[in-house]
Amino acid sequence: MMNKLHWKKILVMFFLMFFATLIVIFLRESDITQIPQSPQYREKGPDSAKIKVIEFSDFGCPACAMANKYLNEILNVYKNNIQISFKYFPLTNIHPNSFSAAMYAECAGKQEKFWEFGNVLFENQEKWLQSQESEKIFMNYAMQLKLDIQSMEKCVKDKEIEKIIKLDMSYGDLKKVDATPTFFVNNKRAVGAMQVIESIKKAIAINNI
Repeated sequence: MMNKLHWKKILVMFFLMFFATLIVIFLRESDITQIPQSPQYREKGPDSAKIKVIEFSDFGCPACAMANKYLNEILNVYKNNIQISFKYFPLTNIHPNSFSAAMYAECAGKQEKFWEFGNVLFENQEKWLQSQESEKIFMNYAMQLKLDIQSMEKCVKDKEIEKIIKLDMSYGDLKKVDATPTFFVNNKRAVGAMQVIESIKKAIAINNI
């Protein structure tokens, strides 16, 4: 009798662990829906787009700069069918100026120039990445884009902007992001420029775009 009860307990525990594992796997694959959309100024493409891309990126990352170039080209062709939602994920352990770059980009976004500022950051990585005067360089970019400089100066000192960057980073941690750029194309992970292009191509084919 005791042996039967013992085995029943073992079987119950086994099935509980099995189903718990399935639930964890399911949540890991589906929790992208729990991540809110980025502000409108950090999105490209209509909400009606069939292909939704969430991008975790670092302005100091060379691979991110390459992916940014390719995505811009793809969006020019499929601009009505693809939506990009940008999330900050600065790898500060290897790109110490990237967090500050993200803050300036966010402040530029407050003036509806996020994508323009982001493109300038990607195109000029070598100028600011290791610079001791990176913030001066960022402010020069703001001037070039004719942003309100007083508003920028006030914005980059705002602790709320820092919180916004860190919140995006926490979303990346939730999705086990450990490299940039990492994308989620209609909820499917793609790491790097080549993978995201292939994922978008597959999504285009599936949706008959």
